[in-house]
Amino acid sequence: MYMRIRSALAISLLTSALAGGAAVVQAAEAQPEAAPLAAEQHKAADLTEIPEQVTSEHWAYQEMADLVKKYAADKQLPQGRSCSRRELAECLIAVLDRIVDTYEKEGNRLLLKDDLEDITRLRLALDNELSQQPNYLKKRKTIEEILALVEPESPSFVYKVGVNGFLRGEGARNYNLPDTFNAGHNEGRFLYRVKPYAYWHPTDYLDLHLEGQGYGYEGSSQRYSRFGLYQGFIEARLPEHDYVGVKAGRQEFVYGSAFMQGSDTAFDGLSFDAVRVRLKPTASVNLDLLGGRYVKAFSDVGGNLYGAYLTYAPSEDSSLDVYYLRDSGAEERHAGAHLDSIGLRSVSKVGPFGLEFEPVVQTGRAFNEVTGGNDTIDAYGGHLDLTSEVETFGMKHHFLASYAVGSGSQNPNREFRNPNNDSSLVGDMHAVGDLSGIDVGEHHASGMQVYSLGWGVELTDQLSFSATAHKFVASSTEPGFSHRIGTEADFSVSYAFTKDLTLQLSYDHMFTERFFRDASGSAEDIKYFYAMLTFNIDKTKKRAAKIEG
Repeated sequence: MYMRIRSALAISLLTSALAGGAAVVQAAEAQPEAAPLAAEQHKAADLTEIPEQVTSEHWAYQEMADLVKKYAADKQLPQGRSCSRRELAECLIAVLDRIVDTYEKEGNRLLLKDDLEDITRLRLALDNELSQQPNYLKKRKTIEEILALVEPESPSFVYKVGVNGFLRGEGARNYNLPDTFNAGHNEGRFLYRVKPYAYWHPTDYLDLHLEGQGYGYEGSSQRYSRFGLYQGFIEARLPEHDYVGVKAGRQEFVYGSAFMQGSDTAFDGLSFDAVRVRLKPTASVNLDLLGGRYVKAFSDVGGNLYGAYLTYAPSEDSSLDVYYLRDSGAEERHAGAHLDSIGLRSVSKVGPFGLEFEPVVQTGRAFNEVTGGNDTIDAYGGHLDLTSEVETFGMKHHFLASYAVGSGSQNPNREFRNPNNDSSLVGDMHAVGDLSGIDVGEHHASGMQVYSLGWGVELTDQLSFSATAHKFVASSTEPGFSHRIGTEADFSVSYAFTKDLTLQLSYDHMFTERFFRDASGSAEDIKYFYAMLTFNIDKTKKRAAKIEG
């Protein structure tokens, strides 16, 4: 008995010793792997920061050296000593000069994605030094345009809190602000839109956004003020993939050039309590399935919006969109009334020229005030825009020629309707807010044809000027009324104090024509002018860049 106990005890001690030894061996083997892992995590955390001085072993120095060599930049990194943040910034500007020259001569086909990603990382880390360099500020807009080619789906920050918006003082003659002709009436008002926000992106596949809005105006006989939740949503994607994403909550829907769906940024915006499912089977194909209810607090519109928006983008210079939208939104809703819009949008660019074409057909049911029933909608509209960019004497010039049309009829069911989204296609004044037409007094001109010519010039990176003319012709009017609406001339000067603070001064003049005289008996022109300060203030924590391999 004693021998059996002693044997069992010996076996137990031997087993314990072997187990302990195995644990020690495992711990020893694990240490070499744990050390590089910790170092890698530490390196990832450092990829958003660059100290005041770096050596040739630092990631920023090594990436910059590769870029300087590859693009034969005029500025070289110091050898045999440490390098300052300022010297890194100067080298990056020299690289960016080469990148911009290549982009303006050859387009984006010769730019490498990996290089642009490295430049984006360095630009984020050296933002303070770059912002103090005149050579960088001069080409900042072009640089941001280039780097947007590799903008990631997930934001480059962990969190961002701040406030943005605009303050605008505006005045008008022969006009009731914001959109009604009134001969002999002059008025002015102060308008504001202030949006505090908090964005949190704890992972690459989870985003949370919260955005309030204060909107109001005061002046003459007008006074309005309202504060509420403008956006509040959560967006989730598959980890490591963008095949499927879901965005749920209060959100904006903005597609294309906002011709059929935008957010009315010049006034109180437009948001929905909605769900959007995004399917992205390949890098060039994107399908959005969306549906939700209008937020009436700011838009004064009730109803629902459902639809699908498919985009095929085979290259950075071309894309083709096909979409279907069912919209029951209206200030006065009627059972069964809805608008179905089926559209196609094509965008292409060849050299300095760009072309956008977007035809839309509409059907559905429209309420008839005479019969009290719903009539079948049969309408069409669209736009064709030709743009060009040319650089001469160190200044970039922008040119625009555009034609937009909306069908019209004295029967409302044949009148094209696109949302009043502050589209540049119909001018800056808002006298003609969309292609459905215009009201003057008790008379309505239905449908609109708009011919536009525009020119803009970037005098410096901070100062720009633009001039645009829009000729309006109605598609349908009452018998005996002219179809000639007028010509609007818009002039604007913009100065960017910083990337987050811009002042815009604008003067718009509508040269009214015979329809105004037929409808109101007045030949007075409409004049509109404003000064607007656009701002953004934020505190951001940048995301550490990923280490591949």
